[in-house]
Amino acid sequence: MDGIGSSFSKSNSAPTPMTEEEFLRERGVAYAVSGAGIDRYGGANMTRMSDRQRKRTLSSINSLNDAYYEKREAARKEYQNLVASGKIRDKTRVERIIENAHGHPDNTSTQAARRMAAKMGYDWKTGKKLK
Repeated sequence: MDGIGSSFSKSNSAPTPMTEEEFLRERGVAYAVSGAGIDRYGGANMTRMSDRQRKRTLSSINSLNDAYYEKREAARKEYQNLVASGKIRDKTRVERIIENAHGHPDNTSTQAARRMAAKMGYDWKTGKKLK
């Protein structure tokens, strides 16, 4: 069984390093704002609607947003519970820097992460401590 949650059920393995943002992204609720109403609410769509259509559309958008926020909050609580139980852990600062250092070499953030890793005494390619 290789579902999303199955990797966290191993009891005798080391905790999986994962940030809350990565966990929420896996659950499909990465953004603090839902995109339910972007297409239906914007611009000329609402001006061409009658009052009743507008109210019904806004009600639908609000219910979709509420469901999204409930799902996001449930995922955040699940992450906190998994961290508390020791099945996953938050990534360390060094792990985040090493991960960012593996980006595209033209990005300034990647270059900065590589410099930070070297200054902290880590090889950004392997993640191991330099001698």
